[in-house]
Amino acid sequence: MHEKIAGALFSLGLLWAAGIAQGSEFDQGMQPIMTEYLKIQSALAADTTEGVKPAAEAIAKSSKSLDPGKAPEKQAELYKSIPADLAAACGKLEQAKDIAGAREAFKELSKPMAVWVANSEPEKMSVMHCPMAQAVWVQPGTKVANPYYGTSMAGCGMKVGGAD
Repeated sequence: MHEKIAGALFSLGLLWAAGIAQGSEFDQGMQPIMTEYLKIQSALAADTTEGVKPAAEAIAKSSKSLDPGKAPEKQAELYKSIPADLAAACGKLEQAKDIAGAREAFKELSKPMAVWVANSEPEKMSVMHCPMAQAVWVQPGTKVANPYYGTSMAGCGMKVGGAD
């Protein structure tokens, strides 16, 4: 069951990736990061940590090559801390000892991702908010797949930003 949910969400992420190719150089650099981020979001929504650490490692590596100066001028200032914020959050994710720790670290990873999605509006990506966890996350589409409470509260949350 978990594999089915994770597979469906991952497929949505791959469909999304095709829609970002026309963005700025910074946006294009975010594409592989988003692909890995969606693996983590999908895993946590399915109550598993399978694949979380390798995805976090891949994000940390990709974040090193991000240059906020390659974003449109109006966004460059907003994006200046994204590479460091991604790397720091991934370090916490890599150190998580259980799903509760991974979910807590995911809150930090989701903040810079939400800033990027809210401002660049990649196609079919939504910024979601869970009032119970007091945290945001990014996911494809608008059907809530809560990574903070997983299957016990899969529908807890609402869209607060992103593309329509």
